Amino acid sequence: MIPEINQRRLRYFYEVCTCGKIREAADNLNMDSSVITRQIRLLEEEIGFKLFERRPRGVVPTEAAELLLKYYRGNCDLKENLERGLHELRNMHQGNIHLAIHPTFVGALISVFNNFRAQYPDIHLHIEENFETNKIINQILEDISHIGILCVYQDSPHINYFARVPLPLYMLVNKKHPLANKHKVTFAEAIRYPLSLPATGALRQMVQSVAKTEKIELQPPVFISNSTTARKRFACTDAGAVFMSAFSAFEEIKSGELVALEIDHPSFQAASLALIVRRGKPLLPPLHQLLRLISAHLPIFARHPLAENSHLTTISEAPYE
Repeated sequence: MIPEINQRRLRYFYEVCTCGKIREAADNLNMDSSVITRQIRLLEEEIGFKLFERRPRGVVPTEAAELLLKYYRGNCDLKENLERGLHELRNMHQGNIHLAIHPTFVGALISVFNNFRAQYPDIHLHIEENFETNKIINQILEDISHIGILCVYQDSPHINYFARVPLPLYMLVNKKHPLANKHKVTFAEAIRYPLSLPATGALRQMVQSVAKTEKIELQPPVFISNSTTARKRFACTDAGAVFMSAFSAFEEIKSGELVALEIDHPSFQAASLALIVRRGKPLLPPLHQLLRLISAHLPIFARHPLAENSHLTTISEAPYE
């Protein structure tokens, strides 16, 4: 196996191949011919083959030189392709953006995605629905996904919040539920009735943590599902309840199928909806543009005054914090 080839010597080698004479190559490179001769000799030592044979009118490349010339040209083509690709990315011509999103919010983003694709048809969006806050955060931290949209119950020091709005959790019940006429309930009142919770994830952990802190025995949920739709149907058709944001059940609340009861506990008021990226990750312009579109047009963000994270900027400017 040959060692890594010195790129400067390759450039001198190419010039000699092109000119057919060492002196002419040296003149083109504005160098002394002895320097070129020495560099060619060192290159021959690197690859273990003679590269040129002397003739009365100059030098002729050997078979090894022909192979090396092909290698050099291939490298030049690869470099040119890389530069072109990076230029196209910077100018929003092509690329891929991966998003990890809680399923509740995907439907509301379709028009945003269509708008983005109409502007940048060669930017491909890859949408992965994920119910679990922790998994979305891990995908962002591991650079599996570029953008995350999720319900946040506590901050992560390695995440930048491009946009964030309050998203309090309510006790959602149908209009025949014993508590349906109350505007506000305590956590103790809420868990006296059959509950539906996700199988795993931050919401379930938060409910368990509140029960432990309040020293209240938490009965096992009667209906377990990671599906937001399934848990809403449970609340609509049963005497049970779900903990969920009003945004997630907007249509059911609007139609009167569900009633949203405020939960008198700070943990349920502290939840928020966040548009996140990894702290310290440089973002190319198309990614920054999609973040702006989501924060401007996703209804729940658009209804709140947003202050974009001042540390966020495009790759063409200063790096992200």
